[in-house]
Amino acid sequence: QVERRGFAMYSEAAKNVTRDLVGRRRDDRIGAVIFAENAYTLCPLTLDYSILSTMIADLQLGVIDDKATAIGNAIGMSINRLRKSDAKSKVIILLTDGASNAGNLPPDQATSFAKTLGIKIYTVLVGEKDESEVASGFDFFRNQIFRTHSTPVNPELLRRMSKETGGAFFEATDTNSLVRSFHAILDALERSRIADRGVIYGEVFPQYLWPALFLA
Repeated sequence: QVERRGFAMYSEAAKNVTRDLVGRRRDDRIGAVIFAENAYTLCPLTLDYSILSTMIADLQLGVIDDKATAIGNAIGMSINRLRKSDAKSKVIILLTDGASNAGNLPPDQATSFAKTLGIKIYTVLVGEKDESEVASGFDFFRNQIFRTHSTPVNPELLRRMSKETGGAFFEATDTNSLVRSFHAILDALERSRIADRGVIYGEVFPQYLWPALFLA
């Protein structure tokens, strides 16, 4: 099976920063959806961060057919996991290295569903813009042979998805920018957490009690 070497460079970094994001959350139910030509639930929404982190760590390239990318299906699957949640803040983080070219749910339609349900989409475009090296066999000495492969990307789509739902778009062209992107998302989630705490009530009558008695 063909392995996209360009994305392989980021796969371990992507798993590490995703696990770091999971480890930094508190009292948030988190799930994971993996996708390529189709979308599958890796882990439903859970508070068991250890098992989710382990499942992410065990992911390998090629575990599902990676000849195409179904972004709309991935968002649709994520929405199905979130739509029954009673949480005030619902977020999808979409990590992808290519344009949507498969699936039966168009990404724009999936984005519309997310917007209607108040779900924010944060998108992260990973890897080089359009070219990478892929394994194409071995030479006589059993050395791996790579050939240049053009991978379509669509940053405009990802920008539109995040903008329409109130999320944000990030482009990670190396490991460091990938880490910065996830930390920016973490910061945004923390601000959202503070905003969702609502009004805090407190008793203030004691400070007016003695003046009132004096006036009386």
